[in-house]
Amino acid sequence: MPLQLNKEQLKEIKQQLTDTQRQSHLVIFKSVSPDSGGTLHMITNYGTFETLQKQRPELKMEIVRDIVPVTDSLAYWAVAQDTASHIQPSDPNAAEVALQVEKYTNDVLADNKLPQNK
Repeated sequence: MPLQLNKEQLKEIKQQLTDTQRQSHLVIFKSVSPDSGGTLHMITNYGTFETLQKQRPELKMEIVRDIVPVTDSLAYWAVAQDTASHIQPSDPNAAEVALQVEKYTNDVLADNKLPQNK
C-alpha cells in the first residue's frame, strides 16, 4: 500500500528535510560487496556515511551524490525510512514497510539519474 501524503504534509516534510540539510546534508552512496561485487545505493546523512565507512572498512563505499536535492520522492523516502526505524520485525506490516523503503529509495535514485537497486 503506497504512502498517502496530502499537499500540506508533503510541504511540511520537505521543509523539515531542508532544515535538516543545513545541519548534516544527505548523500547517496554506493556500496560494493567484496564477495559478490554487487552494488547497492543508499541514502543517509554525511555523518552516518563516515561512521559506516569506519565500521565496515571491508566494503568499498563512495558518495555518488553529495547534497541530495529535496524532492517529493525524498520526502516519501524519509517517511518510509522513519516508519521502518520504528516498526518491530514481528509487525505484520514490516514486509510492506521494507518494500516502501525500497520503492522510494529507487524513486530518489531515479530523480538523481542513478541506477536503481535491484
